[in-house]
Amino acid sequence: MQVTNIHTDTPYPVRPSVGSRQSVDKNSELYKASEDFEAIFIKQMLDVMRKTIHKEDDLLNGGMSQDIYDDMLYDQYAKKMASTAQFGLADMIYKQMSSKL
Repeated sequence: MQVTNIHTDTPYPVRPSVGSRQSVDKNSELYKASEDFEAIFIKQMLDVMRKTIHKEDDLLNGGMSQDIYDDMLYDQYAKKMASTAQFGLADMIYKQMSSKL
């Protein structure tokens, strides 16, 4: 019995999608709305992660002012991550929505 070793470049199976070759216009309003949606998704993820941090260990020792500051800070983190981190959610939303237009 002979066993062959199949080597692939990716550690997971890749399925070609139908619209994967569609170009993305990053200056369009649709892409900006897609990126904003991605930022909302990332913000929710960061909020859940932030709940695991113990406030008594913080520099400001918690409080309402720190909650407001943290919320604004994490909102900016989410916007920056959506525009630079290449999660790919905005691209997928853009491709799906632009095919409907």
